[in-house]
Amino acid sequence: MKNDLLLSNEKAYKRLLTAVLENELPKGKFLSQRMLAKMTETSVVSVREALKKLEHEGLIESIPRWGVRIPIVTKEILKEAYIMREAIEVMAAYLISKSITKEKAAILRDLAKQCDSIHSNDKKYTSQFYGKHMELHYFLIKCTSNSLLLKEFVQLNVRQILFQSAKVTWAKRIENWEHWHRDLVEEILSGDPQRAQEAMHRHIQHGLRYDLENFE
Repeated sequence: MKNDLLLSNEKAYKRLLTAVLENELPKGKFLSQRMLAKMTETSVVSVREALKKLEHEGLIESIPRWGVRIPIVTKEILKEAYIMREAIEVMAAYLISKSITKEKAAILRDLAKQCDSIHSNDKKYTSQFYGKHMELHYFLIKCTSNSLLLKEFVQLNVRQILFQSAKVTWAKRIENWEHWHRDLVEEILSGDPQRAQEAMHRHIQHGLRYDLENFE
């Protein structure tokens, strides 16, 4: 029974995550948990657990006595989120440049290679790239062994930011795509804190610029 509930909770989470990222649900309007249970083909109990996780990740907000809703993201909110993201990831790049194990460095290089190897000429690969991109940046933060940085990163609604970046990538056909993330990782692993921080700064500012140009 416990395993069945955990599977149901995960099913509800994955379906709702996709719905939020793909704009299948209205933003700014309170959502019926019964409707969400029907959408996910799970129970209200599983939906509630999924909503808690999505709230922790900054993708939805819970208003006491009203319910849950997907917050409306404005350009100003997006800019503020990018400021926070840059503060977190530039610091992560600094810490990693000063100390990282060979094993973790190898994983970073492999994740970067996987990101760069995903074809950018077909939109069907958008979700695949988003998943791998999220994995790379999440692991970058984990490599710092700083739990507070990781907590802030997760709660920053970074999933929404990186999913939007994935869609923009396919719309813009970014130059130097074949080694875009590998170049970033090599700068971070150079052992030079200044190079590492500057590379991450450029990477994030590049994403912000394109996201603002394609703001939906």
